Amino acid sequence: MRIEGPSTDNSGVTSPQWQTLPYGILIEIFRWLSVTEVLDVSRTCQHWRRCALSASTWVHRCLVLDFTADCRMKGTRQELIEWLTSGLGHAIRHVKIIFSLVCEGSQDPFFTGLRIRRQQYDIMADLVARGNLKSLEMEFVQHVQKQSASCEHRECNWPLVMFLRKVVVHLSDLSHLSIQGLPDVHCKGLLKTLQQVPSLRRLDLSHKRQPCSRQVSLRGRLRKAIPTAVLQLKSLQVLKISNIDVQDGLWHALSNSDAPSLQQLSLVVYNDYNPFLQPAWERVSQNCPDLKVELFFVKGPWRYALTRSEFWSFLRANMKLKTLAVAQKKVSNDIEMRDIITTIIERHAQVLETLLFLQSDRQPVAPTNIVEFVRSCPKLTDLVIGPAIGDRRLKAAAKAGQGRLRRLQVRLVLKEVRHPPRPRLMTREEDEILQTEMTRLLGYEWTTPPHMTLAEDFEDAYDTLPQDKIIDEYL
Repeated sequence: MRIEGPSTDNSGVTSPQWQTLPYGILIEIFRWLSVTEVLDVSRTCQHWRRCALSASTWVHRCLVLDFTADCRMKGTRQELIEWLTSGLGHAIRHVKIIFSLVCEGSQDPFFTGLRIRRQQYDIMADLVARGNLKSLEMEFVQHVQKQSASCEHRECNWPLVMFLRKVVVHLSDLSHLSIQGLPDVHCKGLLKTLQQVPSLRRLDLSHKRQPCSRQVSLRGRLRKAIPTAVLQLKSLQVLKISNIDVQDGLWHALSNSDAPSLQQLSLVVYNDYNPFLQPAWERVSQNCPDLKVELFFVKGPWRYALTRSEFWSFLRANMKLKTLAVAQKKVSNDIEMRDIITTIIERHAQVLETLLFLQSDRQPVAPTNIVEFVRSCPKLTDLVIGPAIGDRRLKAAAKAGQGRLRRLQVRLVLKEVRHPPRPRLMTREEDEILQTEMTRLLGYEWTTPPHMTLAEDFEDAYDTLPQDKIIDEYL
């Protein structure tokens, strides 16, 4: 939008046109600005200030507050957060908070433990009490060098305990709760009080960054707390957890007649424990006929190599597999993408929506049945391929998913040469032609990996696909 020149109102007083923009247009513009930019433009004039501080500007915005960026919380940053939470707490609906679990006995000179904890918890408790939050994400980051989970000092833990109690009291209308990295002892206490949040529809529990003390032996404090909490949440529809938290007790809870009817279950697989082999899982699938499953085989703290039979046991024929992400290097030792695609076509083609196959570099060209896979999965919308793929095959896959694929991302595109039959890196001109053709086929701007035209040879091309970032988008 281009605005220039003054305007004259009925009184003959000239004023810039940008001061007289309609309320709705300003709101739409402010939604695209960052938090800092919105606060900056609020100082322009009274009209802009009313628009910047209105509920319409903030109701669809996710406010991210990172207390690990500057744990000392000095000066204007602390004043800004306090003013933001006190002045706009009533309009904020979605919040993500990254807490710093700093121990009072830490030797790091940048952290001042107890004061930091009290500051971040007091500010966030005020935000929760003032607002009408619909979505709350809490991520707890530990700053410890040793393998212990967290400190046990009362002066460090008590502010967190009091904060979690306040959170539950004021979140009766919450629909999405995400808890990442919270020590098990505190997570157990929070789960016990979730019956006070009757409208909770989605629960994400410790599947992104788990504390280093989590045990694979399934003997942790959450063994009984998770099934009990699930039974209390009657409106729960989406549950995201790690498979080390899933056991026969959770399946028994979900198969209960009083259990919520889950619509989606997402499991992050870190080891060779397969909860779907439990006998109670069959009752869960019968009790929740519309249940869709997401499986994420990602790199975690335990690097167990899944055998071929262990991996295939997860892809059960009677399961509605919505998402499959394979980003664990040791899975690919004896499992190829070709086999995964064939299995999906046979068992899950009518349900699958997302496939992420992200492996290490030096991978071969994607299998020939990738086009058949896209054509056979009518609900497929997101396809991310870690191995290299030829340009002709890529364009054929895009054409097969035309009007349906909203994301098609690859690690490396090669020029397929028939005589002799070998792949090679494309030239810059070929790269531009491919981007134009792919954009036309998919209906949105498509770009090739930026490094492909810089490498002199296929063997010099390296893996720059941000695997962890892509996985986090779907988790």
